[in-house]
Amino acid sequence: MCDILDLACCNTINSDNYAEADSNQYLQYWNKIQYFLENVRGRLVDDECIDSFLQVFSSDNISELDSDNIENNLWSRVPRMNKELSFMQLKQIAKFFAGIIDYKSPFTSTHSIGVARIAEKLARYMGLGEETAQKMYLAGALHDIGKVAIGNDILEKPDKLTDEEYSVMKHHAAYTYYILSDINGFDEIRDWAAFHHERLDGSGYPFGKTAEDLNIEERIMAGADIYQALTESRPYKSGMPHNKACGILYDMADKGWIDSNVVVNIDKCFANEADRL
Repeated sequence: MCDILDLACCNTINSDNYAEADSNQYLQYWNKIQYFLENVRGRLVDDECIDSFLQVFSSDNISELDSDNIENNLWSRVPRMNKELSFMQLKQIAKFFAGIIDYKSPFTSTHSIGVARIAEKLARYMGLGEETAQKMYLAGALHDIGKVAIGNDILEKPDKLTDEEYSVMKHHAAYTYYILSDINGFDEIRDWAAFHHERLDGSGYPFGKTAEDLNIEERIMAGADIYQALTESRPYKSGMPHNKACGILYDMADKGWIDSNVVVNIDKCFANEADRL
């Protein structure tokens, strides 16, 4: 809504006509905004969003909405609620966002849920406890949420990415970190999700973590992400069989990129490929 409102109304707020405006002069501007919002209500912008805007802004404070800070001011004034959710509710929300992420590109239409299932099962198999296993499912489902900020021209490119495109793509892990940082009580899940491209030798991204920085959950997530990517079928390739995928994982462990114990447990846990489902 902020972008639409900015384009429709707010670019004039800093003009000479309003530079020295008082509250009465802003009334005309406020009336313009109200008229615009009522015309887009239920079509371009949902009712709840418009109602919230009209509750917190008026002709007395509308001058704050210049083109540079409209979004920040709106978020600072709209009240937010903290709501306790059960694991099942969180799981449904995570699955919903995983679907949005995966279907942003037909190349990865099952990836996030696949990583979630592998991470949950592997954590349980390795004896990390039921609570951790459930959290690992959430982290797996949300590990690529940062891809919502990456253009489809990159996500859907069938050819090899250029160096510049690959650099943009790598930002998705950092975006995941910052998006999940806004959720209270999600610090562990955020790290497990966002560090899936980190490597033990420090060659990974987005933060260049090393072995001493990465805990077992983050190492599991890295392995789960790679294993799922190798074994899932995509429009341009068939998924690898378990043994071939594990061969690649063992090679990556030998190079010091991922945890060898995690690889051994992936090999054992999913030796029967049907166990991944």
